Amino acid sequence: MSPARLRAWVVIIILVLVVLGWGLFTLGRSGIGAGDTGPVSTPATLRQAIRERDELIESLRRSVAELEMLKGSQDRERQEVARAIGELQAEVARQRQQLEFYKGVVASTEPAPDVAIRNFRIERATSAGHAQLRLSLVQPGNPQSIVSGRIKVILEGARAGRPVRVSLLEIPYSFRYFENIDRELPLPDGVSPERVQIEVEPSGRPGRPVVQSLLWPL
Repeated sequence: MSPARLRAWVVIIILVLVVLGWGLFTLGRSGIGAGDTGPVSTPATLRQAIRERDELIESLRRSVAELEMLKGSQDRERQEVARAIGELQAEVARQRQQLEFYKGVVASTEPAPDVAIRNFRIERATSAGHAQLRLSLVQPGNPQSIVSGRIKVILEGARAGRPVRVSLLEIPYSFRYFENIDRELPLPDGVSPERVQIEVEPSGRPGRPVVQSLLWPL
């Protein structure tokens, strides 16, 4: 349901509530709530007024139920779309990083990086205030020796309306062929996460670090 239609439903319900309140007020004045008696307070008149109020209340109840159902459906659709967009953006980032890696190998005069990011994910952690890092590093080509360097995890987001970059983790690596890294990342207080970035810096070799980022999925 579109925002315009949702607002229209809200306006309709408000109008119905106003009519209902006025009807109950006039019904009270006719003698039900105040204990007054008079020519208007006949049994037939009161029964008719009660029937009209019952019909109005039932109509309002149905309208509210329909509105809640449509609103819940809209919220679920938004969540599913946001999750799908996040997954697609993560895949695009991974493919772009791999493309840049191979373009660099072919066209650059710099030595090719001796490490590549095979998989990079952020998941919910078991500890409160943390996120779980899943990272897989590989040696491209035909590995001949152990590679080593440092891994940096940087969180990008906002604090008090201002953009910030916060280092979540910095650890060394040393492996041959491949390495899988699972670590809990402490999340800083007061920061609304937007994106997370991995930087892999090989040691003892010139050139830029291997970088990959994705939108914050949690």
